[in-house]
Amino acid sequence: MTHMDTTITTQTKPQARSFNAPAILTKQQAAEMLGCTERYLERQIRFGRLRACKPSGKFVRIYMRDIDAFLQSGASIS
Repeated sequence: MTHMDTTITTQTKPQARSFNAPAILTKQQAAEMLGCTERYLERQIRFGRLRACKPSGKFVRIYMRDIDAFLQSGASIS
């Protein structure tokens, strides 16, 4: 009798980003990813340089596409 080795393969969905960042970030997550402070992000949002949405109350969410656009616009993060 011969023994057949069977392997099970699973398919995974392709990730939009290789570092598995969510599509919508909190200020804290965005600041950690960019290596800056939340206050810096708040100023950029207030000055209109970075787009953000405010779904309710004090919650602020930032889309990854807006962070990409912010960085591509030549923003400097020090």
